[in-house]
Amino acid sequence: MINIFFPSNNDKNEIFIASSSKGQNIKASEITEEKRKEIEIDFFNKINLDMKKAIFMHQVHKDNIVKIDETNKNIYSKENPVKETDALITNLKNVPLVIQTADCLPIILYCKESKSMAAIHCSWRGIVQKIVPKTIESMKREYNIDARTTYAYIGAHIFQKDYEVGEEVAAHFRAKRIINGKWHTDNAMESVLQMIDSGLFEENIEVSNLNSYNEMFYSYRRDGKQIGRILTVGMIK
Repeated sequence: MINIFFPSNNDKNEIFIASSSKGQNIKASEITEEKRKEIEIDFFNKINLDMKKAIFMHQVHKDNIVKIDETNKNIYSKENPVKETDALITNLKNVPLVIQTADCLPIILYCKESKSMAAIHCSWRGIVQKIVPKTIESMKREYNIDARTTYAYIGAHIFQKDYEVGEEVAAHFRAKRIINGKWHTDNAMESVLQMIDSGLFEENIEVSNLNSYNEMFYSYRRDGKQIGRILTVGMIK
């Protein structure tokens, strides 16, 4: 059975955010394409959202950002995701934006003043390419957001202790340390630092205490390439 996770400061009157798991009794090696679809449908049923109306991305670990508006909101779906993008922004209500992860950072941004949001898939490559600051800048241009009233949520992700990287990757990070002679980066903290640099207040940033390396979640580092992904959904109400 899958579990559903919500941010502790989720403002149910303005925005809906939820994340899935694969369930503790299911091994990643046992996830078939059919089982993956079953888990995804179960997740959307449990959060009372229509999966057919959800907008997915074909994520490519880059810094492409796409605006979802009235002209394109009905074009995209699970079967027809937004091509080669890792961030979506919108000010439309009742349009679920979906992030798929298996160690990367699922990030939701929401500006209370402009009633706009972003859904970001942020890998270490996305961090290096500054996809989060670029998304914030896009929201400023499109929706005139105020970073001081913008809130951020980072969902389940791989923790620093489980994320070994090479020196060439670590060189791009401030949030890093050596563990057992190897560099480990703190991707969540690096993203938090980038958000603060972009004007967000630290107290308005929530970071999940759930480690995707845990057996409850899908983890690329733990299991290698596999079918399943953690789903994180954000939607303006």
